[in-house]
Order: sequence, then structure tokens, then C-alpha cells
Amino acid sequence: MQMNPRQLEAFRKVMVTGSMTIAAEMLRISQPAVSRLIKDLEQSLGLRLFRREGNRLMPGEEARRLFSEVDRFYQGIERIERVALDLKTLRTGTLRIAAMYALGLSVVTEGVRRFCADRPGVATTLSMQPSLSILEMTAANQVDIGFVQIAGTDYPGVEIIPFPPVQAVCVVPSAHPLARKKFIRLADLQGQSLISLSPNSPIRMRLEMAMEAAGVTCQRPVETTLSHSACRMVAGGLGVTVCDPFSATYIRYPGTVCRRLEPAISYEVAMVIPAHQPRSRIVTDFMQVIQELLKREYLPRIAEQISQGKKASAAKA
Repeated sequence: MQMNPRQLEAFRKVMVTGSMTIAAEMLRISQPAVSRLIKDLEQSLGLRLFRREGNRLMPGEEARRLFSEVDRFYQGIERIERVALDLKTLRTGTLRIAAMYALGLSVVTEGVRRFCADRPGVATTLSMQPSLSILEMTAANQVDIGFVQIAGTDYPGVEIIPFPPVQAVCVVPSAHPLARKKFIRLADLQGQSLISLSPNSPIRMRLEMAMEAAGVTCQRPVETTLSHSACRMVAGGLGVTVCDPFSATYIRYPGTVCRRLEPAISYEVAMVIPAHQPRSRIVTDFMQVIQELLKREYLPRIAEQISQGKKASAAKA
């Protein structure tokens, strides 16, 4: 017994449409060619599948039973084609993201929003964790991509893709005397109420080392783990803070301004992915979304808000 896919395809079209003429149009062949395919199929099977009643083509019991199997086969093929198309166009799949809070509450959240708007079939999860936890999860292949603050260039089992370099900023109330400066020196923080980040924050550690070397001391009314909280407290008049530029500029905190800090305190962040693992198109595409956001929106926004201090100072002069 020999059957070929073209015969089965012609049989299915005839069963669905009830007409060899319409089946021929759908298959883009002639009606006699469809008749020949059906006749060859009947010969291969040793069965008569159709009979004519006037102008109507009537399937027999054998044809109906065969059709149920043939249709199931073709529906499976069509499902496979849809899945392949979805994968090709990134409409389905999974994306597991972990981000440190400063990036997770700013650029990564916006990146997820834009990414998912174009790909509603992609099951995306975003969790916010400390950087060390994210590095551990990435090395264990528990996340597809992470966003961390880095202190070095290597971590076992992880590929690191650094962001463009940025610097920590000083956030002060807009009515504060320091707001009139183009930039803020460490000595300007002497005696100020400094809202501190947590002791394990790289920004705080680097700031304290610089302040100790410069002999600068501050009052410390509050300590918080989140830069967003620190900026809110500055807006409430509780003091000043030194934090990452993403948190400081993502939300327009009313009554605050951002200023450069001199000497600069580097803020090194990066994307991380599992090493020695094939990078899916979904991950690659999400990385491109984030890189475009940084290049076209976030880094220019940071530069603009910090440069406003120069403009304000020039205006007062």
C-alpha cells in the first residue's frame, strides 16, 4: 500500500469542501488533477471512498473514518507550524529575569513593559534580588538574564555584559544651599544630614572610604536599603543622599535636584547571562530592548537632569 502526502491533502480538501472543484482551487491545481489524486488514493487503499448523487460528491463510511485520522494528522502539522512561527517571531516561550532594585524599578521594568507589549505569548517573570543572589541564580541557570551591580569583571559560570559607565549622584532638596552648586565636592557634605544606603552597598562603601580619606563627617539620621526610599526622604526635607543615577532620575522627585559628585564614585552595572549556554533569540531580543532604552532614553535623561545644575548656576550668576 502506497499513499503520498499529496493524495491525502487532496482527500482532506475534498472532505472539507464537499467539492473537487473547490478543492482544486484551494490546492491551485486543476479539477482533473484532484480527481486523479483521489482515484490513485482509492486504488492504493483498495477502497471506494466517494460516490456521486447527481452533482453532489458523497463520502462513504470508509471515507469518514479515514478523514478523522487524516484531519488529526494535518491539525498536528498545522500546530507545529504555528509553534515554529511563534518561535521564529518571538511570540511564545519563557523569559526569566532577575534585577537588582535600582535597575528593576527603572530601566528593566520599562524594558519588560515594551518587550511584552510586542510579545504577549512570552511568559515573562521579573524578580528583584540583591546582586550577589542574582549572580548565583544566573550561574545555576535559574534565570535567563540578570541585572547586577558589579565589583569585578568575572564570576564563575556567568557571562558579564557591562552597561556604559555611569557615576553616583548627590540628591539634595531644591531649596538647599548645595542646590546652587554646579557640582558637589565631598567637603560640601561636611556636617550635612546624609541619608545612607545599607552598609553592604558598594556606593556607600566607596563613599565612606572617600569621606574618611578627606576627613569629612556627616550626621546620619536614616539608613535605607533602597535608593528610591532615600530620594523620597530627600524630597521630604530629611537630608541629602548619594545614590545611583537610575533611581535618582527615573522618577521626578518633587523638590529635589541631582548634582555631580566630585571626586566621582563609579557605579558599575551589567547584564549577566549563564555562561556556556546557548543564548535564545528571546534573551537576545530583550537585551537589545534594554540597550536601546539605555542609549536613547536613560543615559541622555541622566545627563540632562544632572546638567540642569549647570544651567541653574549659570542663570543665578
